[in-house]
Amino acid sequence: MIGRHASGAPARRISKSLLPKTVSGRLNNSSPPSELSNSDRINLDPGAYLVLRSAGRWSDVFRLLPPEEAVIGRSSSNQIVLKDQQASRHHAKVWWNGQGWILSDLGSVNGTFLNQSPIEGDCQLTDRDTIHVGGFEIVFSKQMDGLTPESTDRSQSSQVTDDQMTIEIDADAITDRRRFSSYLNPSNDFQSATDPFDARVDAVGGHRPNGKSIKNAEEGAHRLLQLAFQLARCEEPIKAIEATLEDFANHLQFDTAGFYLSKSVKSGQPKTEMSLVATRQVGKRSYRRPPESLMMMVTSPDSEAVLARNVLGDPEVATENSRGEIDVESVILAPMRDRSGLQRGVIHLTTTRGSRPLGSQDLEYIVAAGQILTASLVNLADRRKLAKSLRQTRQQVKQLQQLLGDKVRIVGNSDAIQSLVEQIGLAAPTSATVLVRGESGVGKELVAAAIHHASDRSDGPLICMNCAALSPSLLESELFGHEKGAFTGATERKRGKFELADGGTLMLDEIGEMDTEIQAKFLRVLEGHPFERVGGHEAIRVNVRVVAATNRNLQQMVQENQFRQDLYYRLHVVELLIPPLRNRGKDCLLIAEHFLGQLNQQMGRKITGFTDSATKKMMAYQWPGNIRELRNVVERAVVLNQKDEIDASDLSLSPASSKAEGVSEVEDNPEITLADLEKRHIDRVLRHTDGNKSRAALILGIERSTLDRKLKRYQKSDQGRS
Repeated sequence: MIGRHASGAPARRISKSLLPKTVSGRLNNSSPPSELSNSDRINLDPGAYLVLRSAGRWSDVFRLLPPEEAVIGRSSSNQIVLKDQQASRHHAKVWWNGQGWILSDLGSVNGTFLNQSPIEGDCQLTDRDTIHVGGFEIVFSKQMDGLTPESTDRSQSSQVTDDQMTIEIDADAITDRRRFSSYLNPSNDFQSATDPFDARVDAVGGHRPNGKSIKNAEEGAHRLLQLAFQLARCEEPIKAIEATLEDFANHLQFDTAGFYLSKSVKSGQPKTEMSLVATRQVGKRSYRRPPESLMMMVTSPDSEAVLARNVLGDPEVATENSRGEIDVESVILAPMRDRSGLQRGVIHLTTTRGSRPLGSQDLEYIVAAGQILTASLVNLADRRKLAKSLRQTRQQVKQLQQLLGDKVRIVGNSDAIQSLVEQIGLAAPTSATVLVRGESGVGKELVAAAIHHASDRSDGPLICMNCAALSPSLLESELFGHEKGAFTGATERKRGKFELADGGTLMLDEIGEMDTEIQAKFLRVLEGHPFERVGGHEAIRVNVRVVAATNRNLQQMVQENQFRQDLYYRLHVVELLIPPLRNRGKDCLLIAEHFLGQLNQQMGRKITGFTDSATKKMMAYQWPGNIRELRNVVERAVVLNQKDEIDASDLSLSPASSKAEGVSEVEDNPEITLADLEKRHIDRVLRHTDGNKSRAALILGIERSTLDRKLKRYQKSDQGRS
């Protein structure tokens, strides 16, 4: 007898599970299977099959082997039990008369039909005859090859309802249509009745080897609970499988057991390959893999667990031993699937002749244990993925911290830079507003980042913004945000930089370029007052530390009424002055080496360093663009260099910025005009300010409009010469 149920569910136990073009064999339980030897079975007629249909589909296959008979009816003592009110308790029987198979009606109320005609007395059955009993259709076949569900007559299948689907094959059979194990599904009423086979053994004082069996629901639930706790402590999948095998050995009677795991659990895969990972033998018999057809059945989509008993000599459910014999008496094959329905593995247990066969309670227990084991394996796999992801995340965080450390690392050994680092260390832990001053390119944003990461706000955001890059109206919107519809183009609400930096640090570069109207609103926020978005009415209060930066002389701007005096005093709590690179001695060489190491890593180069001539050239250079210019020079040298070292010829430096060249040009050429000298000086200042005309005009001490007129005049003069 074979029982099946869905993945992890108590099986619908039927006589034989259908295999593709094959069917498993059995002997009726009316006589002990030990009475016939393997050789006796082989010498008998190969038998025939009764294929049952209900509700338009196959529901069971019963194998007939002489000299046994199959009684059909509603009584649970029959070999084939039909749950149909149209069937009598003992309705009909199929039996062997020594020459062939005979169908006999047993005095049923509604009659027995053979090929749509009622029968009287005994009728000889021929291949593919159709028997109708109540709402069931039974096809008699001498072989299974070529027999498909479509080959049977469906004329009366519509009479059968879902309640008539359940079929019990003999007194041992227990019908169960539930899709999940009753142990693990509290919504189902657990049927704790003892397996009928066990009941008969108990009644006659039969022998149950080692006393191992699952007798009732309470005992099984208690053992499953213990198994679940044990599996929860396992750190590796193989340990969990071995623990489950040990539990089976302690609580079940079997001869061999094997656990298979799928090599792939990807959905949509046409074929799932199973790999044997663990076995257990009780006694001398070695473990053998089940036939591939049976393995394919339990690994197919929506397959069910299988219980087969009385299968001695059947090659469809067991493989031969070294002597060419099939000594398996009962088999359980249970698929292991996770919640998503992916096939995770298969559990395989067998017993041999003379041992207590596996029963329905064993099947219930194995299916439930398989569900618990599957959940444990899935959890272990998830834990491994999480651990791997955590390791990768930690490595990424470490790398980001290193990169961030490089970005906020202030390189240099000069007295000026060491004094700056000391001041940063004193100011960072406080909440004081910091004003960072220095020429363009000296690293004011780097100092602001160092202050942020050394403060107690390091876990908060660091927001940087250049005030010189935006018009006054856009600057206000960027700082304080705006509401939808506040102005043309404001299609949605936008949070400003102050809101984004809440709980962190806001670094405002070129604070001297801020419009005076915005300076008043900015001052109120610095003093702790709430603000409103542009076009809004909601008061917003934030906790932000401000680090302002500028290359302009704010005190002079205050005197010229270009910067609010009260805002200057509010910003000028702590002032950090960053020295230009030309005043830091050999720091330029250290910084160049630092940039070279970074660029080698980014570009995959292996440049070892700078030649002596290159270092002398860098030391003699004025570096008007400071560290920004130094990085650009080193990067260009790395990109275009094919040698192991960077030479002086690889460094693209402006001749006008050399310590000696700027003066010697005039001394060597005393006939240079004042206009040409002015033009060259203006060009030098513009390079120093990176083309910022407003800052260049401030350095030159002239109005912006005057600078524009001079540049236009120089441009016309150059065009006239060309």
